[in-house]
Amino acid sequence: MRGRGNQRGQALIEVGISITLFLAIALGLLTFGHAFLVMNMITHAARDGARLAATWPTRGNCGVLTNTTPIGDQVKAEIATVVGGTFTVTVSQNPTPQADAPCGPSPATPTVQVNVSGCVPYLFPILPNALATSCPNGQAGFAVNRTVVFHDEGV
Repeated sequence: MRGRGNQRGQALIEVGISITLFLAIALGLLTFGHAFLVMNMITHAARDGARLAATWPTRGNCGVLTNTTPIGDQVKAEIATVVGGTFTVTVSQNPTPQADAPCGPSPATPTVQVNVSGCVPYLFPILPNALATSCPNGQAGFAVNRTVVFHDEGV
């Protein structure tokens, strides 16, 4: 009879360890799922930006994209619906049309490229910033760099 009373504490410790492990696994799954969702949305936002740039109607001489700020703003607005953070959007043409040269057929297939780079904050920032920092600005999160290329239909 005496040994049975000592087992109550053992069961309490086992339940505590089980709950702690379950919560750690659940938080890890939520963090991984959130990261996957955010990366997918950033890729889709970059694709939408490249499609917008490829069909952008307002262009300069020889089809040069003169003002890419609205394209970048659209991409950032799509990303902001899912996650906060600081992102840089770069829109470029390849090969770059020369606005001052005589216009002619391009030797290569013209493309537009949209690059999104930045830092996505962690869903559960549990670790101290000194251990969890992977972004250049010292923010605890993971770095993102996505590039999408479309054929330039405006050239």
